[in-house]
Amino acid sequence: MADQNKPPKDDALSSLRRQVGEAQKRNAPASPSPPSNASSLALRFGGEFGAAILVGALLGYGADYFLHTQPWGLVIGLSLGFVTGVVNVVRLAGAYSRANPTDPNAPSIPDDED
Repeated sequence: MADQNKPPKDDALSSLRRQVGEAQKRNAPASPSPPSNASSLALRFGGEFGAAILVGALLGYGADYFLHTQPWGLVIGLSLGFVTGVVNVVRLAGAYSRANPTDPNAPSIPDDED
């Protein structure tokens, strides 16, 4: 005969799901607030891009200094920094676009063909 004090498996599973959901809410990182104006968003784009190029250049220069391969480390570091900067800006723009979708009811701007 089944034990009457033991809860059914569905209750244990739903209880576990509830506990996991509560833990995820507690440990979820705080999402950054959207920029208050366009200039702050532009500064963030520029900062992401500039920082990536600067880090790439410094790493390339460091590689040149220790490996005695002037100027190839700097050239490669700048190139990789540029690519990383572009990827960061595209990622940031996509995240901003997903967080702030355009209004589908907004009036459209006519093309030259219209």
